[in-house]
Amino acid sequence: MPTIDPGKMRVGNKIVLDDQLWVVTDWQLRTPGNLRSFVVIKIKNLIDGRAIERTFRGSAERIELAEVENRMCEYQYHDDMGHHFMDLTSYDQFALQDDFLGQQANFLIAGAEVQVGYWNGRPIGLELPLKMVFKIIDTVDDVARGNSSGNITKDAQLETGITIQVPAFIKNGDSVLVNTETGLYVERA
Repeated sequence: MPTIDPGKMRVGNKIVLDDQLWVVTDWQLRTPGNLRSFVVIKIKNLIDGRAIERTFRGSAERIELAEVENRMCEYQYHDDMGHHFMDLTSYDQFALQDDFLGQQANFLIAGAEVQVGYWNGRPIGLELPLKMVFKIIDTVDDVARGNSSGNITKDAQLETGITIQVPAFIKNGDSVLVNTETGLYVERA
């Protein structure tokens, strides 16, 4: 397994501590006066979501880097077992639960290609495309007639069931580009 000096670690590194997978969320090198410097990292467990802070003194300590494999998968459908995906390389199918996906489940549509991270042979995370196209299935048509500035917004329900704010000129059946990280309207597609 590859290792890293704590002083060379950066935000976003995936590491293994106590046989668990963590991602570095904050990194600081501290040098108090004439004492030895040390590294303080904040890490988040990628399996259960816990966040902790750890201190490393000296470059003699080594941290094991996690070998995370990313695979392209296609979202298939949702049922009582969870959200079903197919690995586009091996064609293996698997299901992920709602609590595992969190808010990302709101942006899953059949046929969407997503990147799934694997560690020790099991899925640990899902990465959606930054922007995706969705169809508007329900919105009010008459919000402010005559105002074409685009500053007035209204609620619109996407085909996945979530509601977002869109400009007043968007109508039922329109396709819109949505930022999947923020859930905000970007533009008409």
